[in-house]
Amino acid sequence: QAECFIEKFTEYIFVEGNSKKQLFESWGYNIIDSQYLQQEFIKQAKLAYSVGEYELGKLDKYGQRINIVVKLKRKNTNEYVSFVSGWMVYPNGKIILNTPYGGK
Repeated sequence: QAECFIEKFTEYIFVEGNSKKQLFESWGYNIIDSQYLQQEFIKQAKLAYSVGEYELGKLDKYGQRINIVVKLKRKNTNEYVSFVSGWMVYPNGKIILNTPYGGK
């Protein structure tokens, strides 16, 4: 199971002054695309996690982090962009998005 709270987009990515907002907008996305992005991140993360396509991140008292590559089609061109998203793994196997954009 994968969870991605829509607020990661509506109240984080697409907030004025956030450099990630400019990045997502350069790919053709804006706040009205938050629900689509939420669902796309969940779909891609579930698949990647289920087949072991992730990189282990930091393990500390809060839990195990993993990095999953997300691939989005640019809305303004026919090209794709790939980048790392950060997730937290919970004991029951559930993963929850920590950061939508963790770099290329």
